[in-house]
Amino acid sequence: MLIISNDEVRTLLTMKDCMAVLEEAYLERHHQRALSRPRTDLYVPRGDDAYYVFKSMEGLLPVKHVAALRINSDIIKWRKTPEGIRKDKQPLADGNWVGLIALFDMHTGKMMAILPDGVVQGFRVAATGGLAIKYMARADAKTMGLYGAGWQAETQVISACVARTLEYIKVYSPTKAKREAFADRMSRIVGIPVIPVDKPEEAAQGLDIVVATTNSITQVIKPDWIGPGAHVSCVKHLELGEDVIAKADFVAVHSQLTVPENYVIGQGEKRIYGQDPNEHGEHKASETGWESAVELHTILGGEVKGRENDEQITCFVNNIGLGLQFAAVGALVYSLAKERGLGINLPDGWFTEDVHP
Repeated sequence: MLIISNDEVRTLLTMKDCMAVLEEAYLERHHQRALSRPRTDLYVPRGDDAYYVFKSMEGLLPVKHVAALRINSDIIKWRKTPEGIRKDKQPLADGNWVGLIALFDMHTGKMMAILPDGVVQGFRVAATGGLAIKYMARADAKTMGLYGAGWQAETQVISACVARTLEYIKVYSPTKAKREAFADRMSRIVGIPVIPVDKPEEAAQGLDIVVATTNSITQVIKPDWIGPGAHVSCVKHLELGEDVIAKADFVAVHSQLTVPENYVIGQGEKRIYGQDPNEHGEHKASETGWESAVELHTILGGEVKGRENDEQITCFVNNIGLGLQFAAVGALVYSLAKERGLGINLPDGWFTEDVHP
């Protein structure tokens, strides 16, 4: 049984490889040879404007003989800012956060590895967005606009550069110093100009690809900023808002599973489908209408075209994560760690039992 650290994941994982294994996994899903369980969040209010949230999801990828369980143990606060409502996970575990991926061998049932989910999280979300760009953006797309300058924005820039040969990227974040530092750092990483802009519309108007990757749960892009032929995507649908999505000629979602199943202390064991509490702290069901939407895997599998012509506005809504992603990327990380002798080996017997469960 192998323990793998975030630092080791960073040395092992590349965006190109991550996109390749996810593309394979989505094709397996398309042919009904892989499986995910919808994400489940358990909420408990703490009495200090924060919630304790326990999140889990699972996935099976039989072609790799791997099952994955991803769990998060979070304290979350939602705060109002001039730009909208922000969702912040509090680092209260001795200054850290708690997110883990457990991998299991489908041949024997044994646990293969435990690794943190942080680096994998950034890669798998961005790699999915990169695959959407590969299949849905115009073939000649050369420019990109980005909303957000945090950790997920970094990997979104890298995946876009894998999917298309870009000439430059414009980035907007409400904090001037943050967007400027991000632009300087990412320009050096991807080797093309990443340009900080002062107005939010400048990160969308006239650009071929527009990506929202913020911690906002309110709209950050306006529909009149999006021009013909653009491809738009997000890490959560609330960043785009209904009117931006409605403006698109073609919309694909990550999954028809739509939003997580929430269970809230004080409301019984009733499932509430939604992404986050609203500004009043209320958990209400989300009406998304995505139950019959086109899923990304159907585009990768060739069942549906990602774009009909260069004038279409296409939109990819990364509406929910899948346990399958963690099985696919986790299997890759595990294989590379074994190959390169990384990680800490622990006795298998610590993770099995001689008593029938």
